Amino acid sequence: MRFVCRCGNMLTNQLDPNDTEYYVYSDREWSEFEKKGWIYFLDVPDPKYDVWRCEKCDRIYLFKENKVECNPKHLWKISS
Repeated sequence: MRFVCRCGNMLTNQLDPNDTEYYVYSDREWSEFEKKGWIYFLDVPDPKYDVWRCEKCDRIYLFKENKVECNPKHLWKISS
C-alpha cells in the first residue's frame, strides 16, 4: 500500500521489513495475549490500528482497522 505524506514523501509498506509501518496494541489487548502463556507470532491477530511514520518529517498517521485510506483517522506532527 502507498500513501503520500503531507510533506510530499511517499510512504509505503510494500517492503518487509520497513521503517514506516508500526504494529500497535493497547495494554489491555496485549495482556489478553499474555494470559495465554507462550505466544506464537502467527497467533497474534492484526492490530485494530495501523500506525505509519514519515521518516522525512516524523508525522504520525493512525489508520483504523488496518485500512490505509487517503483520509487517516488521526495525524500528529512531532515537534522538537
